[in-house]
This record gives sequence, structure tokens and C-alpha cells, in this order.
Amino acid sequence: MSVSKADRAEPSGSLLSRLLRRFRRDRRGATAVEFAMIAPMFFGSLFAIMETGTLYLRVTALETGVEEAKRVTLTGQVANAGGGPAQLDKFKVAFCEKISWLISCDEVKFDVRAFTVFGDAAMPNPIKNGVFDPSNLKFEPGKPCQIVVIRAYYEVSSITAMIRNDVSQLSNGKVLLVGSAAFKNEPYGAC
Repeated sequence: MSVSKADRAEPSGSLLSRLLRRFRRDRRGATAVEFAMIAPMFFGSLFAIMETGTLYLRVTALETGVEEAKRVTLTGQVANAGGGPAQLDKFKVAFCEKISWLISCDEVKFDVRAFTVFGDAAMPNPIKNGVFDPSNLKFEPGKPCQIVVIRAYYEVSSITAMIRNDVSQLSNGKVLLVGSAAFKNEPYGAC
């Protein structure tokens, strides 16, 4: 904003009031200033919405993988695959076929346990002191007619503070996504 010679010749009080009046009337750049004030909240919300969407997509992928792993477990394909490592490989192949387009299968941890009755099917909490501890996870696909509970865990780093502070169960700010299923194995052998 330029000041004319006439304005410079006036007393400073009058000049100041005139400049303030002119400033109040001038609306150029108001939109840019308003946007600059709102932009951080707008983009923060936009990123939180996008991150929430990707979290739901990943959880859906985990659940789909668990459903496929459940199918090959309850029909006896996992149990009939051979020893422990071969069973785990059969399980992982079924699971990973469904999620590999979105999630790295190597980062997924499994807890598969067999029980004789549904009432005993209590799974331990793998979060200890705010940290995911996979050391107590087991892989027991069960025998015919046994109850099996499958849980798949996947840790995700969050980008936005909204997700990190409001959704994260872990002290490192990560979100632990879980897919699970409980079912009774079919009588593919003697029960």
C-alpha cells in the first residue's frame, strides 16, 4: 500500500486513522489469509480420514486372510500337511494369498491355539506394558473336532497425531491391527 504526498503532509494521527480505514476496506488477500488459518486443520483432518480408511482396508485384508486360513485349517488341510513347519507353511500360503497385495506377510504374526471346548478358548493378551510381545504366540492348528482360535497381528505406524493418540494401543505410537476367527475343526479324522 503506497502513501501519497498529501497523506505525508497531514498530521500523523489523521494519517494513521486514514490508513486504518483504507486497510479495513481493502479485501484483497483475505481469502488467502483465511485459508492459511484453516489449512492446517483441513489437511490434518483430510490425512486422518485417509489414514483411517487405509487402516480399515488393512483390517479387512487381515480378516479376509484369516478366513482363508480358517478354511484350510478346519478342513484338515493344515493338519495333514505334515510336521509343524509344513503346517505353518500351508497356513501362511493360504493367508498370504489374500493379503499380499496390501500387507507384507512377513510382518504378520500368528497366534493359533486349539481347545477342547469353547469355554476354555481364552487367548492371552500379547500387549505387555504398552508393547506388542510376540514371544508367547503359538501355532497349534488342532485335531479333528477341536475348537481353534486364530488371531493375526499386524503393527502399523501411524502418520497423523489423531490416529497415534486416539487409536494406538501401543506405547510406541503404532496401531496393532488384529484379525481373528474361532471355529470347530471338521471331523476330517477320528474325533
